[in-house]
Amino acid sequence: MNIRKKLTSFILVLLTSISFGQVISVQAATTDSTVVSSNTVSKPSEEIPNPGIPENKPSELNVIYKYSTQDIENSDDGKVNITSTIGWKKENGYWYYYKSDSTRATGWIKPDNKWYYLKYDGRMVTGWFNVNGIWYYLDQSGSMVTGWSKLNNVWYFLNGSGAMVTGLNKIDNKIYMFYSSGEMATGWYKSGDNWYYSSSSGSMATGWIKDNGTWYYLYDTGAMAKGWVNIDGKWYYLKSSGAMSTGWINSGSDTYYLDKSSGALVTNSTIDGYKIGSDGKKIGPGNPVNNNSNTLLKGIDISHYNGDIDFKKVKASGIQCVYIKATEGTTYVDNYLGISYSGAQNAGLKTGFYHFLVGTSSPETQARNFYNSIKDKKNDLKPALDIEKDGFDVMGYALRFIDEFKKLSNMDICIYTYSDFIKNNLDSRLSKYTLWEANYYKSPFNLPANSIWNSRAGHQYTDKGAIDGIYGDVDLNEFTQDILNN
Repeated sequence: MNIRKKLTSFILVLLTSISFGQVISVQAATTDSTVVSSNTVSKPSEEIPNPGIPENKPSELNVIYKYSTQDIENSDDGKVNITSTIGWKKENGYWYYYKSDSTRATGWIKPDNKWYYLKYDGRMVTGWFNVNGIWYYLDQSGSMVTGWSKLNNVWYFLNGSGAMVTGLNKIDNKIYMFYSSGEMATGWYKSGDNWYYSSSSGSMATGWIKDNGTWYYLYDTGAMAKGWVNIDGKWYYLKSSGAMSTGWINSGSDTYYLDKSSGALVTNSTIDGYKIGSDGKKIGPGNPVNNNSNTLLKGIDISHYNGDIDFKKVKASGIQCVYIKATEGTTYVDNYLGISYSGAQNAGLKTGFYHFLVGTSSPETQARNFYNSIKDKKNDLKPALDIEKDGFDVMGYALRFIDEFKKLSNMDICIYTYSDFIKNNLDSRLSKYTLWEANYYKSPFNLPANSIWNSRAGHQYTDKGAIDGIYGDVDLNEFTQDILNN
């Protein structure tokens, strides 16, 4: 991502309703601990762990429309609504249905066990068409399609009347989300105040899922869990993003340790020299959480311009993380994305990805291109949106991209740009997102103030860096811990 290099360069509205129910009955009992002077330790509790009060589990989604594919398949009553002594005729490449009086039929007809639609002039319709605001699909024979249909690698569902469904629908006792375009959703989507996840088959997931290398827990209602949850007698902590926490965490006034592999709360153990009681609380003074929170990470950002890279040499030179160009525009995927990702991961470097925003294609389709290119890769660093090109509605495109990417991934975006571009093209609507700033005239993090951000998570301070393992110049960066995709 070099600001001195010249890089080549449907809205999915989710209108769903959600019903909130009663608070779940899981309650956390308080534990007793005796606090004495700072020179002594807390008396460990003999009670079972109760680290926090779980959130109120959202009620089941209010799904109005329910279908059975078997019922739809068996719905034909065998009745026809039109007969003729003439019937179908092909004229000038189009099919028409002639009544017995030699006039052409129009509108919906059912001359056999299938429905057809004929335009005002009698021409038989094929493909998608809209009648009174409802979308239908008719195959190449002209017959109306019902049930599941895969068109151009996208799944749709058409009910027994042939109408394309949108929003939340229960089909064969499984819940599916369909965008306003009719496309079946996969991955993350938001309904009301809660996040949900559709599996690759489209059905709503529940329980533990692993997405982009991160574990999440979904209640039996499908809603993504946050905060403390007790699952099968074990406590876990899910961040506000839903990601399962591991290692040391602070919660309330206490410190806990969550197993690095399973995420479960650890009890009656000693970790990093700190004792943990039967209630899961760390015993004694000292806080192991974020001991290195002020430590800066040394990083590089790369693309195909950098060619083949020896990432083991890169790591040996002191580099700790690498941003890799993934995509640009709607269709472009950097041809070194896979190679660079594998090399960086094998070398033990933290990896992240960025997308170069352009004004020549829809920001929603750009977000999809980015997400599809990185969804199966480990995102150690926050996904970055590279905004350094103007000549279009930069803010509008950026916000639309961010919104669409959030719907798809449930990950927060980091904004990459340079100092003058901030001043001339961006505004405070981006202030809640992490900033990675390019400025080659200031030493690391000695950056000028701006009216949008109070702090930066990253500083690209040169595009003329030299690192062992990379031929030629490379962009060098320093990052705070805030760049990590927690």
